[in-house]
Amino acid sequence: MSRKNLFERLRNWFLQGLALLAPLVITIAFLVWLGRSVELFMGDLVRVLMPDGWYLPGMGLVAGVALTVVAGLIANLFLVRWLLRLAERVLDRIPLVKSLFQGIKDVSRFFAKDGDEGLGRPVAVDVQGMLLVGFVMQERVALPGADDGGDRVAVFLPMSYQLGGFTVYLARDRIRQLDVGADRAMRAVLTGGSLGGDAGLGR
Repeated sequence: MSRKNLFERLRNWFLQGLALLAPLVITIAFLVWLGRSVELFMGDLVRVLMPDGWYLPGMGLVAGVALTVVAGLIANLFLVRWLLRLAERVLDRIPLVKSLFQGIKDVSRFFAKDGDEGLGRPVAVDVQGMLLVGFVMQERVALPGADDGGDRVAVFLPMSYQLGGFTVYLARDRIRQLDVGADRAMRAVLTGGSLGGDAGLGR
């Protein structure tokens, strides 16, 4: 085997190993970072509430998970929902805080939903002969000054390899239904991959 062929094989093996390990390593690193951050933040609060010497490593993380679960449970109570709506109305009156709060709330709701409910209905958008994959976020939108009777569709067009995208308001005949799940469509967009041969285009 020549030196050139050996280097090419080593390079291919390295790239294959990188493609195999990178998603796993990045996911584990993110979970470890998130767990340590929660442990550091909640650990200080737990130490204040507990007698000296009682604290054990990991109690902050357990307390953070428990607090999140409890918050999800009490969020369904009528009084709590009323108080949250009241707090939102107050925040909506503060210009800069309003934009930040609404953005964080929308992202939180996006990830709190499951699968297709969170991502929206996957569609293909015709843009000058090109088909872009998007997700219907609102079925009927009435735009001020538009003469379409409010029959536009809000479609989010994500960009590949990064967190970002565009929300466009299109006439209904500009979109086509995709016969794939929202999770699969989002993976294809974010990775620049294929939707597969069974992703038929409906009308």
